[in-house]
Amino acid sequence: MFKKLYKIMSKTRCFLSLVAAVLLASCVAGTVMPEFSVFNMSVRNEAVQVPSEVLIDDVSIVKLDNSVGAPVIGIIKDVHESENAYYIVSSETVYEYAKDGSFVRRIGAKGRGPGEYLSPQGIGMSGGRLYVFDYNTQKILIYGEDGSFISSSDQSALMNSGIYLSSFFFSGGDMILYASSNSPVQDMLRWDAVTDELTAVSERSREMLPEEVVMGENYIFGDRDNPFIYNNFNDTVYVLDGGRLVPSMLMHLGKYRFEYGDLTFDRLISLTSSRLIFNWISAAGENVLISYSVSIGEKSFPYLGLYNTRTGEYSQNVEITGIPEDFAAITPTERLFEGMKDDELLSVRPVSDTGEEYVIIKYRFK
Repeated sequence: MFKKLYKIMSKTRCFLSLVAAVLLASCVAGTVMPEFSVFNMSVRNEAVQVPSEVLIDDVSIVKLDNSVGAPVIGIIKDVHESENAYYIVSSETVYEYAKDGSFVRRIGAKGRGPGEYLSPQGIGMSGGRLYVFDYNTQKILIYGEDGSFISSSDQSALMNSGIYLSSFFFSGGDMILYASSNSPVQDMLRWDAVTDELTAVSERSREMLPEEVVMGENYIFGDRDNPFIYNNFNDTVYVLDGGRLVPSMLMHLGKYRFEYGDLTFDRLISLTSSRLIFNWISAAGENVLISYSVSIGEKSFPYLGLYNTRTGEYSQNVEITGIPEDFAAITPTERLFEGMKDDELLSVRPVSDTGEEYVIIKYRFK
């Protein structure tokens, strides 16, 4: 989507990029990149009412099996949809459901043994194999489509790389790993599970200053096969092109960052200035939904931002109206995940506060 060339307004902005060479070349070329600010305190406003029919073509709901023996799902970490199934990662377990919502099996189990995990965070499928990332052990576990355990990254080059991972995603069949903000080395790498080869996709272009170390988190959103990567170290959104990160647009956080002096226990308890925290970012069709909260003193205010990649229009506070079922409403507090198609987003949530019945909701965007 964002294949426009761009112009960076200052030499400082260019040097902050993770792909400094690309940015510097673009500075010289004198072209323009789309940009917007996520939140502007001076224009805090009532939510803009956006009718669902303006954004969404269809909302479909699949009731998940809650019969005896079927699982209680809990906190949802990730969702993956294949041709034949839905895979749901909760805080402790990976579940597989058929497309009609019937329970199929648990994938793996909690523990430290072969095929077991402590805190599953991410999931994906490639070449008929299911990959699950365990954050606590930093392992990637590989299962067959029948749920059988095949192998893990225990003895791989990945485990000896010194990289501390947040999770992974697939792009064109390649597994792209992205490092957490406290990792001392590359931000993103490509890992071939068959040959056990690691290839750098990006790395920090210079040694980060102490006040920048916590600013390097990556957020992955958009189509899983062709994702957007947002790095809040330099406010830049990238796309993968030819195996390299290419700047696509600027998504400014403004002044809503932690200062280095705030990073002590006492100061964090008593913070009174504004702070912006991302909840999730998802893209479907030409729309990017940004869920975030702004803390002002002791109060926190959730927002849902809406950016149109075609028109460049952005609203920092929207309310999507007209979805008939209350539990299916799109709000900043209900996480949306990428579906199989570029224009689809998924959500897994309980129908009521009792948590006895879960559904998968599929939103097909225009």
